[in-house]
Amino acid sequence: MIGYAVRRLLLVLVVAWGVTTFLFALAQLSGDPAELMAPPDASAAVLEATRERLGLNEPFLVQYGQALLSAVTFDFGQSFSFGQPAATMVMERLGPSLWLVIPSLVLCVVVSFGIGIVAALKPSRVSGRLLMVGAFITGSVPYFWMALLLVLLLAVNLQWLPATGSDGMASLVIPVLALTLAAVSTTTRLVRGQLLDSFGEGHVLTARSKGVPPWKVLFGHALPGAMPPLLAWLGIEFSFLFSALLVLEPLLGYNGLGALLIRSVGNQDFPLVQASVFCMAMLITLVNIAMDLIVRLIDPRLRAKAAA
Repeated sequence: MIGYAVRRLLLVLVVAWGVTTFLFALAQLSGDPAELMAPPDASAAVLEATRERLGLNEPFLVQYGQALLSAVTFDFGQSFSFGQPAATMVMERLGPSLWLVIPSLVLCVVVSFGIGIVAALKPSRVSGRLLMVGAFITGSVPYFWMALLLVLLLAVNLQWLPATGSDGMASLVIPVLALTLAAVSTTTRLVRGQLLDSFGEGHVLTARSKGVPPWKVLFGHALPGAMPPLLAWLGIEFSFLFSALLVLEPLLGYNGLGALLIRSVGNQDFPLVQASVFCMAMLITLVNIAMDLIVRLIDPRLRAKAAA
């Protein structure tokens, strides 16, 4: 397991190199940053001085080496638009974004496991089928449309919550509900499917034949066997929820990392774009690696495969 963990952590370096290389190539193809920073009527001397200050007069390989060093030290320079360190701004916006993603993921787990377990225990009954139909209907509505519907209902009609903004806990309710409803559908179907497969395993059938109480069969035999793929899916779900912020935060006027990235792309603020994308890519990679390691730890079959 230690060797497997080391190999997975080395993957972080590969992802960091790939993201940095992609962002560097994108910056090279997007135009001259000196012209973006300088006034419209700037002289050639001013443009040349700006290029000198940004290191744009250095050879291509030197600039590439500086980009790799920036990724290692997480120092992407000053934002063109705000005049502040890009990395500092990204870290300030990361917290508000996590306040949306983590509660949404927790609520998704609670609701999905509740509905999925009930639906798996009653697969042929009307109640179980109705629960799955409801989950399917909520999942068929795009999360941004769901957010607009929640704004119309809770903010405009009922006036219980603010429609936009990021002031206070009340502003978290609508985006968290929208993300949760979008994530519940797929996770619920996966929970139900894994439990139904687990109910057919030999150790579960043996426990039932010995007269083990149903709740012990569920939580002591069936659910542990179904957990590994469900935990792996939660890492993917985290990636979906975090990427959804790129649409949801600007739509609801929420000051998080997604809104910052969209704004920096519109302003062609290369340091801020690089810092934002790099941070998001590293966070998503680390979360998925962590979930992969947890799955390996709780599943003896995968531990044996990793040891081999």
